[in-house]
Amino acid sequence: MILDQQRKIFHESWYRLSESKIALRASVRVHRQVYRGVVWYVLYEPFTNKFYRLPQGAYEFVSRLSINKTVGEVWNGMLNSATGEIPGQGEVIEMLAQLYQSNMLMYDGIEDGAKLFERNQKQNRKKVKASLLNIFFLKVPLVDPDALLNKLRWLIACLISKPFALVWLLTVIVAAKYGVENFDTLKDSAQGFLSPSNIGWVYVCTVFVKLLHEFGHASVVKRYGGEVHTLGVMFMLLVPLPYVDATASWSFRKKSRRMLVGAAGMLTEFFIASIALILWANLGGGILKNLAYNVIIMASVSTVLFNINPLMRFDGYYMLTDLLDMPNLQQRSVQHLKYLLERYIFFKRDAEPVAETWSERVVYFFYGICSSVYRVFLFTGFIVAISQHYLLLSFFMGILLCLTMVIMPVGRFLKYIFASPGLALVRSRAVILTVLFFGGVFAFLFNFPVPDTFKAPGVMEARTYENAVVGEGGIVKRVYHYADGLVHKGDTLMLLKNQELEYQLEEKRAQLREATQSYYQALEKAPENMLPIEKRMGALKQELEKLEEDRSKLAVIAPVGGIWDLKDLDDYKDRFVRQGDSIGLLLDTSAFDFLAVVSQEEVSRLFAGKPRSVSVRLNGDAFTEIPVEKVMAIPAASDHLPSAALGWLAGGEIETRMNKAQNGEQTVEPVYIVRAQLNDSLLAMLKRHGRTGKIRFDLGESPLAMQGIRKVRQALQKYYRM
Repeated sequence: MILDQQRKIFHESWYRLSESKIALRASVRVHRQVYRGVVWYVLYEPFTNKFYRLPQGAYEFVSRLSINKTVGEVWNGMLNSATGEIPGQGEVIEMLAQLYQSNMLMYDGIEDGAKLFERNQKQNRKKVKASLLNIFFLKVPLVDPDALLNKLRWLIACLISKPFALVWLLTVIVAAKYGVENFDTLKDSAQGFLSPSNIGWVYVCTVFVKLLHEFGHASVVKRYGGEVHTLGVMFMLLVPLPYVDATASWSFRKKSRRMLVGAAGMLTEFFIASIALILWANLGGGILKNLAYNVIIMASVSTVLFNINPLMRFDGYYMLTDLLDMPNLQQRSVQHLKYLLERYIFFKRDAEPVAETWSERVVYFFYGICSSVYRVFLFTGFIVAISQHYLLLSFFMGILLCLTMVIMPVGRFLKYIFASPGLALVRSRAVILTVLFFGGVFAFLFNFPVPDTFKAPGVMEARTYENAVVGEGGIVKRVYHYADGLVHKGDTLMLLKNQELEYQLEEKRAQLREATQSYYQALEKAPENMLPIEKRMGALKQELEKLEEDRSKLAVIAPVGGIWDLKDLDDYKDRFVRQGDSIGLLLDTSAFDFLAVVSQEEVSRLFAGKPRSVSVRLNGDAFTEIPVEKVMAIPAASDHLPSAALGWLAGGEIETRMNKAQNGEQTVEPVYIVRAQLNDSLLAMLKRHGRTGKIRFDLGESPLAMQGIRKVRQALQKYYRM
């Protein structure tokens, strides 16, 4: 334990700095802040616009530095007096190096101390590394906007006021009303948003929105006495956009003001999006309506994905750090994960913890993991989204993504494992565990077989069924009920009444009687008229037989035996039904099939070999697995679904064309129908015709990496013909 304490207090490089004479510059301003009940001090150098935050113990040390005393004398004096928290020698070296790079120190020391900093070379190297690591968010400062902001103080005072806050709120409420009323139109208009004909206007609208976004940040900083000295260009995902340096807000004592600076840009974008939405809803069409729509998307979607999301180091991140009173959240999260690795994996006894409480440990742990995973998924998703329109650009961005988020982090990790001085005492264990871990992961991915399965949506269908159709229109007078809905062929399902048909029958009978009387009169008085009367009688008899046949159809008869599948039977009574209307299905429940819709990428695997096992689970009964007796894949592509319930229009997962004439059954891409014969008892299958579900194909086992490679190749072939 004594060794651990000595290692935290002393440092092997202390001799190089202990004889140096260092002091804070006279121009450095100090701001006192409180985070989670802990006092911090923010140092601000106005000439370079640099900030540095120190805990109380570190500030007490820095405040005692003087050109008349060496660093060693100041540190030993604090150690002997034992007042307050004394920073360790390693902390002092790191702290003074960072303060010196921020131009906050006056330095007069021996030559060996000057070599410790190597200021110019280190700064250049760090700039190059920062550019490479943040190539998706590279910043280039251009001008100083502070003078312009001073001239616009009157406008800033009007915008940051209670009356304008009320205007902002009313505008957003009105825009939300328009958004709800026109939601479907807004969603449908997004299809051509990234098309080549619109991408130029998208960029113009984005620059306009982001300029006002950054003006919002700068206005709040200026409103509360801060200064904004940098306006530049940030290459966000290689797209040049404006940015301002609002770090002056770090010196604000009130948490609410710091959080308002972070929220100002997003509040500005929401206000712009609201105005654009109101204009879009009231414009008839043309270029102005398209521009308004572009502004709506860029001022809302980009804000959610980047600014308001605390997992990226933008507005939401800084608001979260102020809300939780956890400055440097991302950096300390990484340091906490590093501590966990060293302490509990490499068993380094002198690993220094970052978190002081359990709440900090939880926040650092989850934030460190979630932020890293989110950045990878966000950038990957963005590249995939634009790849369908701009393949070469997405390919270039993919290379940069792999370089900055895979190759370089792995290189830094390997350098840390094999060359970090902090792991000197546990290097052998660290190297062995690292090699075993990555070797185990590689072996698991490429050699360990795991189940190779895929699922497809489908619909339950009786193998034999027939539609019960009304033969003649009429009013339903009686509906017959059968136990469990089981009917036999020839059973009466409904009785209808058609009064108009009865009138037609009476009329035809009367006409036939009249023709018969005329026939007998002609027989006695005018035999030459018998032949035409006889022909008319024959025609009337045919018409009468047709009407009587129609009347017989008023009794709806079951064409086959089975289950009569019709809901709400009693609702049909006294209701008019037309000729040809369906009054349910007659299902032969002795056998059921499951018609699955399989994509082109997966059906080839079914044609290549027989699945090891196949099972079906119906929606609403996911815990009941229905075995499959036989699977038959129809070797012909189709663009029609077996049921509209599987398509988008009915809430299914298969993309269909928005064509009402096709009833939502026409697919956008060709699909294959796989018929699976199910094996289950009669009672279990009752009334399941038409229910949707999922079929699961088990194709055996193969390594996880090979499955992933196959899916990537399928995606490349499908979308890029590669």
